[in-house]
Amino acid sequence: MEWTIAPSAEERARGQLLPETLSRAHAAFRQHGCLKLTGAFPIPVVDAMHRDYAARYGALDARGMREQSMRQPPNPVGARGAERYEITLRMNGAFGAAAVFANPLLYSALAPLLGGDMQLNSFTTVTSYPGAPMQDIHRDHGHLFTNDPTVGPSLPVYAVNVAVPLVDVDMETGPTGVWPGSHRWPANVQAQPADVVASPIRRGDCMLLDYRTLHTGLPNNSATTVRPILYMVYARGWFFDDANHFGVNTPDMSMEDYYAVPESARMPLERALSQALRNQARGSERTARAGSAQNDPSSRGKVGRNDPCPCGSGKKYKQCHGRAA
Repeated sequence: MEWTIAPSAEERARGQLLPETLSRAHAAFRQHGCLKLTGAFPIPVVDAMHRDYAARYGALDARGMREQSMRQPPNPVGARGAERYEITLRMNGAFGAAAVFANPLLYSALAPLLGGDMQLNSFTTVTSYPGAPMQDIHRDHGHLFTNDPTVGPSLPVYAVNVAVPLVDVDMETGPTGVWPGSHRWPANVQAQPADVVASPIRRGDCMLLDYRTLHTGLPNNSATTVRPILYMVYARGWFFDDANHFGVNTPDMSMEDYYAVPESARMPLERALSQALRNQARGSERTARAGSAQNDPSSRGKVGRNDPCPCGSGKKYKQCHGRAA
């Protein structure tokens, strides 16, 4: 396809696309709103992620995942159509490796598109189980500046969704289908299912989607294959997607895991660090409230005068916080 680029062995070894390859890749992406880079990720890195995914979620069948998705928020699992689920992953283990989110070949393609303040906006997997039907046709985010419908389609890209399959995905297991050029279509133009374009995508490949490009997850018609795909969204520094990921913590990386990342690879993780700092602050606040309640007998309900004082002093209530004023 016109939007498939195969980096050479030299480019993969260097972790950088040559100028002529980069020029072709960007021209294809700007025209079609999508780009497939073959062999961009080392197979051992992808296989390590798949083993990690299996250790975390492999025991859940479609029913178990559906039950997980119905739990009260905050919930890392959300339904994205029948038998299809998005999981907000903790970025540790194989999923916290710099070779994943800071893949140099991918960076060489993304950085010129999104600028020096590019940030990792979200880090999730979408898993389709056997029998999953075709997903609704959608954009990951609509055009900006909707008060003037002529502006959004003409703007440069503001976010890119990068799909990295954790297993080989053929037409039976259901790759991502796209409508090339639809990132330039006005919002009122409808995509026709018969015009969808798709191709198999193998371990090591990745697919870049302009956030405005219309696409769909095709049916998983296999009998037994569970199809997890990692999705990493990179965005310009001023854009944050709080529509698709409302109520979940993404990118989800702890302070300890952030500081374990080589300093040279931390640039796109400022939002992950910000989330970790917020979580740390919330945890401190909860601990402070819990400590305050522990030292406040009134928060423990009715306490007998001869019962131990809830403050933990070891004294009877009547000899401690229950003493008459």
